[in-house]
Amino acid sequence: MCAALALGGAAVAEAPRISGAERPPFRYETMGVANGCFVESVACYDAYHEKFGEGGWVRVLQWGAKEDEVMVAGHAVAVFETAGVLWCWDVNFGWTPLSIALSERENAALVAAPIVAKYPRVTALYPILWDGGIQVPDAGPQGAAAATEAEGAQYARIVATRLARHRPVNLVEFTQSGDGEPRTREAVVFVFGGRMCVYAPEMGTTLFRARSSVWNVRLTQEMVRRLFPGAERIRSIALPSPES
Repeated sequence: MCAALALGGAAVAEAPRISGAERPPFRYETMGVANGCFVESVACYDAYHEKFGEGGWVRVLQWGAKEDEVMVAGHAVAVFETAGVLWCWDVNFGWTPLSIALSERENAALVAAPIVAKYPRVTALYPILWDGGIQVPDAGPQGAAAATEAEGAQYARIVATRLARHRPVNLVEFTQSGDGEPRTREAVVFVFGGRMCVYAPEMGTTLFRARSSVWNVRLTQEMVRRLFPGAERIRSIALPSPES
């Protein structure tokens, strides 16, 4: 399972075959990052808007989970409607048309049922349909520091660059002491569904109840320190050049 709200690794499964009459309605290019189910689903949400404009119905479905009586990480997928059909995109299984009436599309438990069925050992808890709304990209404060070498840097920078096409994104760098020398890490701060979100390659995406700007320095420091106790030298760094 992927980490949507807690730690976890991403299980990978072969995508099922789709008949010619059920071809996916648009192309989504995955980022291929570690623990990326939530950020991949957000990027697919964005791809839907790129294809169909600001209208239409699209959500990110996220749930917690219990596996064999043990609490484990949750998961997230993109769910959307096109041509009168509900579709799901799952980083583990690819595209699946859902046999659910459009009148029931806001019923998170009902929508989640056929999707979670692909994970027979998992009991989904508290499924939520998140709507990210329409945001405006923002380059952020001037003079952001240049990035240094950091653990998870490639994944964090890929996510930051992709998500920044549609919203403000704060790419942060910090150090954390371990058994040896302090290690430099990176994380990505963005807003989705009115929640502050922090993606770190080591643990996926954590959603916080706080509502603020990604440029709120104090809140960013608090979130990073909560996820990485002892984190120091937390600072914003310049985003990589946009993808071509």
